[in-house]
Amino acid sequence: MASSSSSNDNDPDQQPIFPNPTGHEYDAIDKLQAELPAIIDEESQQQVDDYKEACNGGKGPMVACFATGEFLSMFERKHKEAFQLYENTCFRPLHDKSPNGKEVDGTKAYPPACFNLAKMLMTGKGQVPVDRKRAYDVFDRACRAGHGGACHIQAKMLLSPPNALGKGIPYDPYKAMDLYQQVCDLGDSVSCFTLATMLLRGDKINKQARNATPKELKGEEPILQRTNEEDRSSHKSGNKHDDEYYIPRDPKRAEELLKAACRTGAHAPSCFNLAVMYENGDDGVPADKDKAEEYKRKTEKAIQTLGGL
Repeated sequence: MASSSSSNDNDPDQQPIFPNPTGHEYDAIDKLQAELPAIIDEESQQQVDDYKEACNGGKGPMVACFATGEFLSMFERKHKEAFQLYENTCFRPLHDKSPNGKEVDGTKAYPPACFNLAKMLMTGKGQVPVDRKRAYDVFDRACRAGHGGACHIQAKMLLSPPNALGKGIPYDPYKAMDLYQQVCDLGDSVSCFTLATMLLRGDKINKQARNATPKELKGEEPILQRTNEEDRSSHKSGNKHDDEYYIPRDPKRAEELLKAACRTGAHAPSCFNLAVMYENGDDGVPADKDKAEEYKRKTEKAIQTLGGL
């Protein structure tokens, strides 16, 4: 990806914290896949051929072109051709008659295609030029078309420190919270857990500080300085514009989110956090030894069923 000629290019404060991938990160995987036999049974091959024919070079139904793109990327490693088909099915004119299209911004979109397109723009897979700003916009498009995974990634991008992913990516924790809630309501335990974690962290400690203790988060003990962290205390300045992004603690709401995650997805970390919450109590959540034991058992069951924390 060509560098900009902006005078700010050499300013460290204007550079992304996370460097752009080159796209070559996938070369080793593609080489390995190329050495493996491309095993596809006759029935599946016929389905692929039918999808290719139905897609008709990007003129056919969205689902046919999307399926063709997935086959080209996963089996034939023709990532650029797949990229073109994902772009084709993410951006169709409003009059497109594909039954799976969703109207977004006066055009039609196939949400899974937008999601795959955004991931390729984000990572540079197949030597596609990396464009994180466009990737964000396409994740947003997929999210508004109803793709929960896109909403989750968009939320993560919204929580990245300003300029961490480069210029043009907004920083908006409150919008991220809304997106996490939206996907949590659809049954995604990770989004429920992530939002609960934000609400338990609160506004008394720097958003970038790690390994905060429960008492530090609640303001019950002084915030201790840790190695490699310049200032663990909250950077609230008194300026409304700056301070509006500090999320007040809300353990009661976090409790409900953790319960949803533990129940819906048997999410072990959520079950564990509930056990700790009921063991110690929190603001608006009284200690309850019986509930603590209940969620300890649920944690153990989730670990046995799905693996570790």
